[in-house]
Amino acid sequence: MSSEGQPQRPQNASDLLNLLRNWGKQSQEHNTLLLISLGVLATDDADETFWKDFDKTIQTFRRRHHATEYTLSQTDRACLVKITEYNQVTLFTDAKVELLRLIQQYFPDQFGLIDQSRLLRPIDLRFKLPNAIRFVERYEEVEKSGADGAAKSAQPRRKLRRLGEQDIDRVVEVNQQIGTASFAKVFVRQQKMVEILPGGPPQDVMHEYFVGMDALKSHVFLDVELRGSGNIFNQLTITLDRLLLDAFGDANPTRAACSINLNVESVFTRAFQKFLEEADEQCFENLVFEFRQANVLQQYDEYEVAANLISSRKGRIAIDAVFPETVGIVNMHRLSANYAKIFWRQGAETVLQNLSKEIEALQDGGTQVILARVDDDLGIQVGHDLGITLFQGFHIDKM
Repeated sequence: MSSEGQPQRPQNASDLLNLLRNWGKQSQEHNTLLLISLGVLATDDADETFWKDFDKTIQTFRRRHHATEYTLSQTDRACLVKITEYNQVTLFTDAKVELLRLIQQYFPDQFGLIDQSRLLRPIDLRFKLPNAIRFVERYEEVEKSGADGAAKSAQPRRKLRRLGEQDIDRVVEVNQQIGTASFAKVFVRQQKMVEILPGGPPQDVMHEYFVGMDALKSHVFLDVELRGSGNIFNQLTITLDRLLLDAFGDANPTRAACSINLNVESVFTRAFQKFLEEADEQCFENLVFEFRQANVLQQYDEYEVAANLISSRKGRIAIDAVFPETVGIVNMHRLSANYAKIFWRQGAETVLQNLSKEIEALQDGGTQVILARVDDDLGIQVGHDLGITLFQGFHIDKM
């Protein structure tokens, strides 16, 4: 139903893309494309009732905020809305509350695992129209894949099962079968962190090493749904930490400056003890150990011990996965953090600029800020405005 109560013709990605490519005065009723995605959920087992309620949720939001709705895929919708300084908070809160209520009703075990930046993403069409066009083009390509594509979409998706303890055992078994050198080659990924001074080229600072989930899905978890796996997924990451530590010598044989992303719990494993014994002092000074902010808060007592151990060996610490909205809430000085890795995401430009004093205090206090997951030039521009010169992300990889 439209805002006037009349039926609305279903509109898809092609309709939206055509409008965005011809964006002009006739389109200025709206200024923001709001992307709503349930792709962060494991929805394979969802029944028809869930999808009907999802559609009702979007329709209610559309009527309430005079939006225009587009169906991008079964799990993804887009709404054109007009956002002002007066309705911004109410509009976003309204959308998030309705979606989180739906998730709590149908997927309570996944509720605490949701990354809200992927659930709801606004794109300001006044400044990021090209970004919106590129995003919607991906969906149009699927729509225009022809009869073969339609036939494929009509076929039932392969049933994925939940991650189980036997899958963790399977990863360990694969590692034993192929050895650490092959494990490093097939499963260990790296991504560079760079320093970019205003007007200057990127300069490599270090590489982050981690086990790639994409590689695991391709080689080990072909029929496994990793989303919504809760504590089992946490146990998997601790096992992957051990395998990464065992394969580190093969992944980084020259012991070049790098960071390793770990769980706090992994510092107290035999794999880490062995890692300590094999790393000389110079090698350890080249290492940065990254711990997720949420993990640090959950295991704070253990983190204090781990941080003291790392500092005693002259290693450095980064607090990872700091979301823009949480900057300044956690005292990085008390955590002995050499780096704070803030995730760049939709809307971060406004949030971070409003927290400029907190970011300045962070860096003045000896904690260097890394802006991670940067996917456009705006991230670099905003970073420079805030005195940030360290960056990481897919956009950085392409530079």
